[in-house]
Amino acid sequence: MADQEPHGPPTATAAPAEDTVDAAMTRARARLGPLAHVERDEHDGLCRVRLRLGPARHGHTPQWGVAAHDSAYVAAELDSGVARLLDDRALLSRRRPLSGPLSGPALLTPPMAGMLVHECFGHTSEADNYLAQRQALGRSLGDEWTRTPLTVRDRPTARPYAGSYLRDDEDTAPRTVTLVRDGRWSALLTSRGTRALSAGSSTGHGRGAPGAVVPRCSVLETEAGPYAQGELLERVGDGWLLGTAIGGFSAREHLVLEALWARRVRDGRPTDEIVGPVAVCAPKAALARQIAAVGSDVQVHSSPYTCVKDGHEVGSTLITPSLLLTRCVVRPLEQVRRSAGRARPAA
Repeated sequence: MADQEPHGPPTATAAPAEDTVDAAMTRARARLGPLAHVERDEHDGLCRVRLRLGPARHGHTPQWGVAAHDSAYVAAELDSGVARLLDDRALLSRRRPLSGPLSGPALLTPPMAGMLVHECFGHTSEADNYLAQRQALGRSLGDEWTRTPLTVRDRPTARPYAGSYLRDDEDTAPRTVTLVRDGRWSALLTSRGTRALSAGSSTGHGRGAPGAVVPRCSVLETEAGPYAQGELLERVGDGWLLGTAIGGFSAREHLVLEALWARRVRDGRPTDEIVGPVAVCAPKAALARQIAAVGSDVQVHSSPYTCVKDGHEVGSTLITPSLLLTRCVVRPLEQVRRSAGRARPAA
């Protein structure tokens, strides 16, 4: 049976008519200063705006963006995006390089948690990946992913977000699929070619050119938990806060999450000790087992940056709260990039 539409974060309401994208971009330029890059484009029904504080340099230049099928939504998001960029700029002014690995509990901010959910549960639940990787992964449908009751679903029709669509590339109407229910792997995303894994009917997630259609995740939503960020920081105790995702990819049973900065937490409080850029590289199953608590601070990131699989790009939206990890290992980004060879299959 298809899942019913959940009661997730409310769909964005239209901004005031006078608050156009151009007006919001003008405000952004004024707040960010003369070195900022503020760019807009529209393609395939999506309005996209990208903000960057200076020349592009991965891991060193703060950037943010938004895309949606509704320009009023984009305009309404720009002010908060500017605020995040200014926060990142202030943190980077105190950031120092990380010389070696760090280990301990970590709190992932919603953008970082969204990247984990995308790589660990989204791509891994695409039926073709499931068939190819489940033996190496050590997980099958029905198995437990997390000890804490985590629930993740994919909502292709969640407009106006990037990644949403009304029919897939096989002209199938998509449906909401709960991938993880209370910590247990409950369903897969399928196309017509893999419909046997979803009771003989495609879930409407087939994307790609004719003859090269594969299942793809779209708008991934993680249900909110009961914990405010302050409570999660108290549970961290002495550890790290990982914030501002700058990339991520997965290769079979492993994933890599890249962050602009990591901030030391002592006695449940963030300190001025900030390092970065950093990355987490771990087996998916092992990292998922470290999820100990789910925050109540759900954030939507309707991204202008596409997700690539088998050379085919699709939009992506992550709707995620903070996630507490009992333990993870944080390494210098360049060290992980070298060891991974930056072979980035999005699967």
